[in-house]
Amino acid sequence: MSIEKIVIFAKNKSMKRIILSLAFSLMVVAMYAQCTPGSYTTVGIYPDTTTNLPQGAVNQSYLGVITAVVPSDTTIYGIPATIDSIGVTEVQGLPSGFAWAGNTPSAFFPGGTSGCIGIYGTPTTGQEGTYPLLIKILSAGKLAGMPTTLPDTLLGYKIVIVDSTHVGLVDSRLFSFGVKEIYPNPASTQATIVVTNNDAATVGIRINDMLGRMVSYTEQKINAGENNVNINVASLPEGVYFYTVSKGSSAITRKLIIER
Repeated sequence: MSIEKIVIFAKNKSMKRIILSLAFSLMVVAMYAQCTPGSYTTVGIYPDTTTNLPQGAVNQSYLGVITAVVPSDTTIYGIPATIDSIGVTEVQGLPSGFAWAGNTPSAFFPGGTSGCIGIYGTPTTGQEGTYPLLIKILSAGKLAGMPTTLPDTLLGYKIVIVDSTHVGLVDSRLFSFGVKEIYPNPASTQATIVVTNNDAATVGIRINDMLGRMVSYTEQKINAGENNVNINVASLPEGVYFYTVSKGSSAITRKLIIER
């Protein structure tokens, strides 16, 4: 082999390595970019299992996002504990061809922050049905000052796949009337209430002060599924209030803080 051919061969191998490296990097970046944590502020996991993951449809790209707002500390059986991180180690029960990825390379989220995992794929004909998931998590921190890890499993999440004739339709079985959260809380001028429901309806939103006096009332139309309902609180003085979301004879009351 001539010197010229050796040089060309070496360059080709180097170029292949560069291309493969770039392709791998882009793939990794794409995986980590599958989800963005929701704008939740209260410690917890969103959506909850009542709302659950969005449904999928055959031959349509699917992305379901689960957001975790991780506490920095907690108590376990009355013993104080600090949270270093909480992460997802495995998701079992996914439809064939589906995968998951966190918004961090490790899918672990430090205490006091938010993180998410995205479950994605494209269902194919024959995959219609319900897929119950087992989400394996691992918490790391200190219990009474001693380093410890605690494995757990999240139950109740599922992916429902329907045929292509149901594209764009909300499966009302996945939702019931409820209030997931209000954010930001404390609020300054505007707050958003996340309301779920199993059909289209009109809800009343009442705000009462600490003395029980009604200081605001509005009505909003909502759809089946998850709804972001905005309320204007700019005219309310700073303080503690209670907001009530009502639909027919059902009502849910939560606390709202106004702070500027």
